[in-house]
Amino acid sequence: MEVVKLNSARNCFKYLIKSLEIKEIYIPYYLCSCIRHIAFSEGCKINFYHINKDFSPVCTFPKNSYILYPNYFGICSNIVKNLSQDYPNLIVDNSHSFYSKHTGIASFNSLRKFFSQIRDGGFLYITKNTFLNIDIDDYFYIPKNLDYSEVCKNEQRIDNLEMKIMSDTTYNLFESIDLNREKIKRRKNFEKLHKIYSDTNLLKINLDNEDVPFCYPYLAQCNNDADSLVNELTDRGITIYRYWDNMPEVYLENIFYKRLVAIPI
Repeated sequence: MEVVKLNSARNCFKYLIKSLEIKEIYIPYYLCSCIRHIAFSEGCKINFYHINKDFSPVCTFPKNSYILYPNYFGICSNIVKNLSQDYPNLIVDNSHSFYSKHTGIASFNSLRKFFSQIRDGGFLYITKNTFLNIDIDDYFYIPKNLDYSEVCKNEQRIDNLEMKIMSDTTYNLFESIDLNREKIKRRKNFEKLHKIYSDTNLLKINLDNEDVPFCYPYLAQCNNDADSLVNELTDRGITIYRYWDNMPEVYLENIFYKRLVAIPI
């Protein structure tokens, strides 16, 4: 098992395509558009697939095909385990599940999604690595509070990052974090929210003991209920993001865009 430290999760995916020379891959419709843009830019053919209300794929795949599956919101470890047993070339996007153990032929995570003091970086775990000759990022950042405008600026920067090895600044910040403390805090916050919302949440969430979610995903009964909750949380100073792009009404995944409220933990 090789661990490659890169300057973003999306560049982990790009590195993976190049290293394994992936020419064709299955990717879910319900995912950040930057992932499909990377595959397209690398000349990799995409076969899109739909997911069910529990985030599991609706279809089966050719046995040895490359399949990208995101551990949605960090609550889908059981689905990941099942897929890994059936598909040897499974790739797991753990951007929403930093603490998950490596599964599949490769997996990658995102530091900035879990640790507020870090603005970029991701770890790629890969079983068959063809080492690529790339430079070390020289990015230097003095941490400060991230308000919404700063988040947007940083996302624009991430969009344009050239694929590089993680900067020393980012790695040193990561090394200074008490990972176990952060893990315990996230689990406790998640469990508090689950006690409040589980009775009306349409998602049936069953975490493994080691699961550490990215957020608390609440699927409302209808669009109005979701909008009301977003307004309530916004009035309390909590920023809520929609995941991800709006989709055609005929796609089941459209309900996630309209009715899923990702509550920060």
